[in-house]
Amino acid sequence: MSGVLRVALYPRVSTEEQVLKGYSLEAQEEALVSYAEEKGYKIVGIYRDEGFSARKSAMKRKVMQELLIDVKAGKIDRILFIKLDRWFRNVREYHKVQAILDEHNVTWEATMEDYNTSTADGRLKVNIMLSVAENESDRTSERIKFVFEAKRRRKEYCFTGKIKPFGYTAEIIDGVKRCVKDPQTEHIVNDFWDYVLKYNSIRKAGMYCNEKYGINRHYRTWIQMSNNELYTGTYRGVEEYCPAYISHKDWEYVTQSHVMIKKTQKPERIYLFTGMLRCPDCGNTLKGTFKTYPSDRSREYLSYRCNNGRLRMCPYRGTPSEKKLEKYLLENTRYELERFIVNVDIQEQKKKAQPRLHDIVALSEQLRRLNVIYIAGNISDEEYTAESKRLRSEIDVARNVDEEAAPIDIDHLKTFLLTDFEGIYGTLSKEDKRRMWRSVIEALYIEHNTVKSIKFRT
Repeated sequence: MSGVLRVALYPRVSTEEQVLKGYSLEAQEEALVSYAEEKGYKIVGIYRDEGFSARKSAMKRKVMQELLIDVKAGKIDRILFIKLDRWFRNVREYHKVQAILDEHNVTWEATMEDYNTSTADGRLKVNIMLSVAENESDRTSERIKFVFEAKRRRKEYCFTGKIKPFGYTAEIIDGVKRCVKDPQTEHIVNDFWDYVLKYNSIRKAGMYCNEKYGINRHYRTWIQMSNNELYTGTYRGVEEYCPAYISHKDWEYVTQSHVMIKKTQKPERIYLFTGMLRCPDCGNTLKGTFKTYPSDRSREYLSYRCNNGRLRMCPYRGTPSEKKLEKYLLENTRYELERFIVNVDIQEQKKKAQPRLHDIVALSEQLRRLNVIYIAGNISDEEYTAESKRLRSEIDVARNVDEEAAPIDIDHLKTFLLTDFEGIYGTLSKEDKRRMWRSVIEALYIEHNTVKSIKFRT
């Protein structure tokens, strides 16, 4: 790796460690900054990971995902953390992320430990230490569960990090931290439960509170809240754990009503374009819905809507009809697909005629020699910066050309065009119709209530 190293700092502390050990993100960050400055590294970002265990899947750690996005974008040469267990405590998850780092030539460094992953012995040491850390994490989790169970029985406040229940907060009463109603949000929660009991609709109660108080809580968040027995004052079998917002009898009625509503929904309803339609305003995937004919309530017509719009989080209020979408596709898919295939064939011919713009290996060697000259003091900072920037830019261009050179596979689309899909469409079951559309179409972009453009599956 050539040039001044661009490093990302990764301080991490889990909820468990905050409870037991009081590890500090600030202390880790300070140590990492000092280390980077001492080594002459260039700090390009600090990724503070707070409140998640290193045993959690990398895909569920938001900060980890932000870090990996920057890794893939080529913004980082090395990742710094103080100890290996700050990075991962799960062997399988470690290797999944390590594969991404290897693919983009990114290394890592534990500032307080010595590892060398370039040798077999070094990699063995990493695996052993990860296994030890994984075992320690399991034992820590068991201790945490024991601690929280004891706190619950004593009716002590035991919520940490981001799991604090909406409408409650901690307060010291007679020297003990108790769970009490939060004066800043108590009125919102009272309004929510009053509305639910009055109209028997959790969705409308959530929308009502969002609009009245200018908040933006998702429908599912309100659902989770309505299913939480804590609001009756009982928490995991401990009665009178906290002040109640709703009686246990009323809460059971609400939750049972919601379960019955879900059970009465028709399981046989099939939507042809599920997951394919895109909202023109927020880009969200439109969800299937239905209405009944006023003259015959037993007859339904299917359509699609943006759930964000339904929750007043998006301005789009359109409900494209499934029948009209189906009619449009039957009349226009062949023409649009033929046009798409012609355009792809033209692009492929241009790619074949385009010579390789740069030799990445040669450019990388030029960059290496430039770094040697710069370190020897034979060129000025300004000259080094300008030439280094030029070479890196040309390397990026060459890589993009290589990536774009990959052929687009449209053989299945050409085969589809040879069929009489319009003629046989009426003989297909609804499941087969949906399967047919999904085999050739990846997304349908909507304008008003009709199709604006089609993205074919390649």
